[in-house]
Amino acid sequence: MELIHKNDYGVCYKIDKYCHPRFDVQLVINSIGIYMSEAELHNLLKIVRDSDKPCFCDECAGEKCNKIWCTNPLIDICLKMDEYKLELIEDLILRALFFLEMNSTLVQLHIGYK
Repeated sequence: MELIHKNDYGVCYKIDKYCHPRFDVQLVINSIGIYMSEAELHNLLKIVRDSDKPCFCDECAGEKCNKIWCTNPLIDICLKMDEYKLELIEDLILRALFFLEMNSTLVQLHIGYK
C-alpha cells in the first residue's frame, strides 16, 4: 500500500492490483478501512457533493442531512458528517482521484510510474 493523502479526518492508500484486483484504494476513516474501486470513489464523491442538498426522508423532512449514505449489493455505509468533515472527506477523495488519474495517464504514456 502506498499513502496517497492524509488529513485530519482520514487516510487514502493506493492498493496494489495483485493484492486486490477489484480495488484501487483503501479509504481509512478512524479505525475503519473501506476498499474501493476508482468508479466507487467517483460515486462517493458525488454522494458527498450532493449531501448539501435537502433530504426528503421522514427524518430530515426537507432539511440538509447530516450524514452520507453509500450503498451497494454487499454493504450499506452511513457516515455522520458535519460541514468540516464533509470538506475533509471531499479533499481525501479528490486528491486520491487526482493521483489515480495522473498515474493512469503516466502509465498510458509509458512515463516512469506504474
